[in-house]
Amino acid sequence: MKFPRPLLCLGLFLPCVLLSGCKDKNAVQVYRVSKGEPEAAAKKNSVPESSGASGMPSMGAAGESGAAASAQPPQVAGNPPAHWEARPLSTMRQASYLVKGENGATADISLVLLAGTAGGVLDNINRWLSQLGQPEITAEQLAKIAGHVASPLGDVAVVDLEGLPEGADAAKDGRIVAGIISGDSVSFFFKMRGNAALAAAQKAAFLEWIGTVRRAECKSVEFHP
Repeated sequence: MKFPRPLLCLGLFLPCVLLSGCKDKNAVQVYRVSKGEPEAAAKKNSVPESSGASGMPSMGAAGESGAAASAQPPQVAGNPPAHWEARPLSTMRQASYLVKGENGATADISLVLLAGTAGGVLDNINRWLSQLGQPEITAEQLAKIAGHVASPLGDVAVVDLEGLPEGADAAKDGRIVAGIISGDSVSFFFKMRGNAALAAAQKAAFLEWIGTVRRAECKSVEFHP
């Protein structure tokens, strides 16, 4: 059966439009900090952490291991250490891992993506500090403790925070090493929280992993007439 020429052209045009959407590779600025975590504050203005990162086992934040797995395709990929155990991804986590040490020590690692600035760098670091039972810091103090890591996503602000909240289990808490990329359209939160000695021992691997995280590429789709 013959179709009118305008309809035939439209049918050929639509698949091209759909495929072109996979080519967006805009980089997102990253900031590196050495102190805290943002998930709680970010939930106000957040884009649900779609599924885990492709190529990277999931990593999570303390207390989130029971989160429901997400069916959304991952938006990022990276190269985590082989000894990090992949954990189920949630609606907000793009990556989730668990690291185990001696005498029951553990550290939870996660990558969360949120819409907009999600509170910014300083507010999220102060939130992490509060999780460790520590007082807030100022922007001036942050400038003195923050480090920076280069990644395919941009410059990551990184912080290393230590403190054990009252009643916390020292085998699973006591230190947060985290990185933030706070952008206008999307923000990335890298976080490792767990036993202080184990987190310190994993810090180099954690920062190296951050440097490999990139946007996941769309898989090509073939259309057959």
